[in-house]
Amino acid sequence: MRDESAELAEQVSAALRHLVLLLRRTVAGQPVTSQQYAVLGSLESGPRRMSELAEEHAVQLPTMTVQINRLEDAGLVARGSDPADARVRTVELTGEGRRRLLAVRTARIGRLARELAALTPAERAALKAALPVLAKLG
Repeated sequence: MRDESAELAEQVSAALRHLVLLLRRTVAGQPVTSQQYAVLGSLESGPRRMSELAEEHAVQLPTMTVQINRLEDAGLVARGSDPADARVRTVELTGEGRRRLLAVRTARIGRLARELAALTPAERAALKAALPVLAKLG
């Protein structure tokens, strides 16, 4: 007999995968990948250390360095130094990076809003009621 939590986890995982793919398709064909947009989002609150970004995105530091190099070449991020330790390199959004991140977020939210508008009021209410529970995960 399957564990109820495992079955629910499988259903939540499938639903989240569907939503992630829907949102990725919204900006498909852009010169910046979905993973790179995720990195830009991690920089929204201010400069971050490369090691922090690598850990947050569950990649090795060399992999994150490649991503940052590409974003820097595109003019979306700039490197800096940590004021507390000049040996530490940080990364921050440029104005263009912030603008591009906002444009992608706007497109994704617009797409999701159109999908939500197609739901019944009861379905939207059920989804809204589930949000606090989903926020408790992880």
